[in-house]
Amino acid sequence: MLLGELFWVDNMNERLIKYESNELLAGRFTRDYFANNKPIPISFRTLFPNLNKSDRYTHLIHTYPAKLLCHIPYFFLNNTCFSQKMEIVLDPFCGTGTVLLEANLAGRYAIGADANPLARKIAAVKTRKLDSLHLEERLTALISRAKHFSKIEFPDVRNRDFWFPIDTQIQLAKIRQAVSELPTDEYKDFFDVCFSNCVKKVSYADPRIAVPVKLNPERFDKKSKKYENITKRLLELETIDVFDKFRAITIDNILRIKSLPEDVNNVSSKIVSENARLLTTAISSEELLSDGCVDMILTSPPYAGAQKYIRSSSLNLGWLGLTENENLKSLDKKSIGRENYSSSELKEIKTGIASADKLLDILFNKNKLRAYIVGNYLLEMKVALEEAIRVLKNDGYFIIVIGNNKVCDMEFNTQEYLTEYIQDKGLKLQFKLIDDIKSYGLMTKRNKTADIISREWVLVFKK
Repeated sequence: MLLGELFWVDNMNERLIKYESNELLAGRFTRDYFANNKPIPISFRTLFPNLNKSDRYTHLIHTYPAKLLCHIPYFFLNNTCFSQKMEIVLDPFCGTGTVLLEANLAGRYAIGADANPLARKIAAVKTRKLDSLHLEERLTALISRAKHFSKIEFPDVRNRDFWFPIDTQIQLAKIRQAVSELPTDEYKDFFDVCFSNCVKKVSYADPRIAVPVKLNPERFDKKSKKYENITKRLLELETIDVFDKFRAITIDNILRIKSLPEDVNNVSSKIVSENARLLTTAISSEELLSDGCVDMILTSPPYAGAQKYIRSSSLNLGWLGLTENENLKSLDKKSIGRENYSSSELKEIKTGIASADKLLDILFNKNKLRAYIVGNYLLEMKVALEEAIRVLKNDGYFIIVIGNNKVCDMEFNTQEYLTEYIQDKGLKLQFKLIDDIKSYGLMTKRNKTADIISREWVLVFKK
């Protein structure tokens, strides 16, 4: 963002804060966009500084890359311009449930879909108000039982010895076995999530990087602070007490669950599908959601070729046994925005979105793989958007948080392409906002043909 824009945004937010309600802010955005037909720069962090604390309710119950800034759903969900209390909000790309949790906190029912089974489990746990005393009692009994196991089974975790010291593997396996023996209920799901959050923290994986990359001090000068810190960390991992680490993580999460307001259980969240392109009434059902059954949609879809959610979750998925019936590659194929395609799949794509197809023609001559990645992304997004529009009621709002990125040094204007398609489906654009991204998560520059996303676009449509 330019300095002039930053100055204007800060001053704009100072003026906006003087308004009496989120509803008046929404009205201001609509009028400004209608008058100028230009996206409105905004800083949600400046607008809602009370949300800037790092730990809010259960949002941090489990680490996960590229989470949606909670300030954005907070604004739209605590706003009667877009939905009313007790109405149903859908997030077809719900991830770990940021929108679902904020919807419940705002007194709305929420339903979601996601391709990653780990994300679905975290989202389900994050939105449940459980008995904290019962959780504490189960934790004490679970650790006591785990420590006394003499026979253990290791899950199918690829390159387990590469990622974990032997003693750590044994302790993890004991905790996993104790959790697996719990009755199948909401409490077991909670301990599954706590165990999963422990896995990467006791591994050799670099905690600064979303996808698993092994800590390696040799990448740095031996006299540097980074070399010293990584060497120290590796030594600590050799003797880490996994039981103590698991206990500490679980106690923190019990406090987060306890912090949820009592009335959060007046509404509920439900993960209904693993596929945004086919929204069902339940994970195990083939019955589709009925037309016009949701009151509002708020979602942050994946970016084109910029995220590796399945790979980033690989250690967690393995230890939880969530990949027993399918390998990571087949799981990744369910994800929109993926990068892994065979050479035989690469072909020129026409999306029917005029502005996108012009760029795809140029990209195909420069880099067939990159052209196919972003072209197929748009084809799959069209299907997902059409399905979302189908279940949205008439006069309902569809709010999308998305970013553009660069492909082969050319801007891939995702927000423009999705806007064009959604308008072609009959929805009316109300306004566009732009906010800077402060943390890129998975959106990292990996090679010369893929680039980072620098700004978030918030697109607001009405059906």
